[in-house]
Amino acid sequence: MDLWNRSPFPSRGFRTACWLVVALSGAGMLRAQERAGDPLAPIDDEKLRQQFQTAAETWIGEASIPDGAAMLASLKARKDAPVWTLPPEEAPGAATRLEPPEVYRRATAATLVLGHLYQCGKCSKWHPTLAGGVVIDPGGIAVTNYHVMRAAKAKVFGAMLPDGEAFPVTELLAVSEADDLVVVRLKVREGRKPLPTVRLAPANDPPGTGVHVVSHPDGRFFTFSEGMIARHFVTPDTKAARLHITADYARGSSGCGVFNPRGELTALVSATQSIYYTEEKGIQRNLQMVVKSTIPVSSLRRLLGAKAPEKK
Repeated sequence: MDLWNRSPFPSRGFRTACWLVVALSGAGMLRAQERAGDPLAPIDDEKLRQQFQTAAETWIGEASIPDGAAMLASLKARKDAPVWTLPPEEAPGAATRLEPPEVYRRATAATLVLGHLYQCGKCSKWHPTLAGGVVIDPGGIAVTNYHVMRAAKAKVFGAMLPDGEAFPVTELLAVSEADDLVVVRLKVREGRKPLPTVRLAPANDPPGTGVHVVSHPDGRFFTFSEGMIARHFVTPDTKAARLHITADYARGSSGCGVFNPRGELTALVSATQSIYYTEEKGIQRNLQMVVKSTIPVSSLRRLLGAKAPEKK
């Protein structure tokens, strides 16, 4: 039965007006959800990219914000102990296992789009290069990869939350090239409420532990993937500790977080290595596997001089 056409409403114009009210209400609800960080709200990658660029361009030349050259110089020069350490932590076991949607919600809230602006030399425009980072202190302390900050053409560095709020990077607090880690300070406006953070896992999780990654593969911001820790290993050159995980990520995801079933940061995305079956005349063929190499939480804790919380 066509109940709509049997409606007592007297005119087509009236029915059209009703549909318009419903549509506008729905749009208003969607905007409200987006403002609230609703994980079901669609992510507009181009809008986020533009928000980062617009904010970062306003920082160029600001006296309180170091330019890229100064940041790179401090990256190379920093050899001393960190000037910030982790705040007191809860005892192990305080965190409970979470369902994947809740891991995503918590992890995404503390995940950053982190990068810099540069000029290509072919035009006068500024271009963004974007990767990731994770907030580990509500006052604006975040962690990312060393190679993300090692950008010779960078003019200014910054970071952005999922809602588009952006912050300039003003200081490097701890650096380890071998571990591919940098801890940075974000300039947070006075009086702003604390930034969302994630708890660090108290120790490395063993192989077989399920993990999730929130990352930005090729500019597809805040993508959620699932896998497990495949093995612990050391890099062949520097002998730095790494975790091989099976959760997917791709270029653009450097510095993003790897989270265990309790929603704790257990590793940080670092690199991928592709394994091919054959190589002929310098051309690799028949891709078999992509190894996802991440930095274990123990390396970050060591960089910060932090010990694992004592069991109670």
